[in-house]
Amino acid sequence: MATESSMRKLSSGLRISRAADDAAGLAIANKLRAQHRGLSAAASNAEQGNAMLQIAEGAAQTIERIIERQKELLVQAASGQNASVSSTLTTEVSTLSDEITRIRGAATFQGTNVFASVSLAVDDTGATFSVNATLGATANPTTVANADSNLDTVNSTLAAIGAGQNRLDYTVQNLKSAVVNVKAAESVIRDVDMAEEMANFTKNNILTQAAQAMLSQANQGAQSVLSILR
Repeated sequence: MATESSMRKLSSGLRISRAADDAAGLAIANKLRAQHRGLSAAASNAEQGNAMLQIAEGAAQTIERIIERQKELLVQAASGQNASVSSTLTTEVSTLSDEITRIRGAATFQGTNVFASVSLAVDDTGATFSVNATLGATANPTTVANADSNLDTVNSTLAAIGAGQNRLDYTVQNLKSAVVNVKAAESVIRDVDMAEEMANFTKNNILTQAAQAMLSQANQGAQSVLSILR
């Protein structure tokens, strides 16, 4: 029986392959496995949140460059020697504002607009925190001051995105460390110590063979006595 038990553990690699092996240990190991899976999902959530912020950052930087171009055009339009092409300059400003609107609407991640405040579950208990990448209104600028105001709005968004990325980087590092440690704790309980179990298997196998040899010898002795009596 002991030899069969050792063979089962060695072949499966598990110290606990059924509740009868260690009921209390199995319960603890199952809880740790559930925690491990929850932490892994939380790490995935944080990584996806970071990916969303990267998309938001790229879109915001593009919008910032557009606004810089709009400011350049408005400065040109404000100069008297450009009065004859002023309407052309302001038309481009207006067209670029339309592109800003399009980019804001098209910047999505898994169907969700990236310029939003999103709650991320970053704990195996389901606890969340919010990552804020909202982008304030950037109206079509008619003056240089309007363009500067729009730049301030976008820069505030970029600052929030950067802060969120830094937080999520630390969150992912912490979660991945926890995943490794929880998995190791489960392994200590659930997995078999191969060296120790091999030693047990060898010992039990020797004892079984010795018992069989003794039984065989005892049977031979009995047969010898019977032969003499005959």
